[in-house]
Amino acid sequence: MSRVTTALGSNTLNGQTMFCHLDAPANAISVRRDATQVVVAGRNIFKIYSIEEDQFIEKLNLRVGRKHSLNFSCADVVWHQMDESLLATAATNGAVVTWNLAKPSRNKQDQLFTEHKRTVNKVCFHPAELHMLLSGSQDGYMKCFDLRKKDSVITFSGQSESVRDVQFNIRDHFIFAASFENGNVQLWDIRRPDRCERMFTAHNGPVFCCDWHPDDR
Repeated sequence: MSRVTTALGSNTLNGQTMFCHLDAPANAISVRRDATQVVVAGRNIFKIYSIEEDQFIEKLNLRVGRKHSLNFSCADVVWHQMDESLLATAATNGAVVTWNLAKPSRNKQDQLFTEHKRTVNKVCFHPAELHMLLSGSQDGYMKCFDLRKKDSVITFSGQSESVRDVQFNIRDHFIFAASFENGNVQLWDIRRPDRCERMFTAHNGPVFCCDWHPDDR
């Protein structure tokens, strides 16, 4: 049985650690901007918990209905940092799904993009553009979506193995990094989708995740 754990407090000396048991293994979590809630996602779990003073409390089960499609089977989840009602998930069937928590109905699924041919490993919202979402897939492609449109607006081919992670640069909003199964890390400019700006052979094995330094480009 899986569990969610968080550390609360300003330092490790007086911080508080708490956890809760989950119904199924989790593949990813994402915290709401105000740090009051966390969404937990996996192949058989998709729930939102509130973060209370000394416990987690389940607030919403997003797996609704008697029959659950593979759109609910999540490899990744991200909470929009500018719109607290919006989530995105990467599905194991290749779908990229957005979820609108403000919907009055029990089913919060909003948009469904089915352009990837294999499992989507990562989804990432743009830090400044409200409607921009980036995905990275096992099929070797990265896709940029404008949530006001039905299809992706840009496709990037890494000319490499599976994409494991994608992350926008928080200081230069045109740039994103992508890491790959074969150990490569690529830097892309969304204005030039024909080729990457730089590529590093970073590791001999898979690079499962990457991130940007908060201050230095």
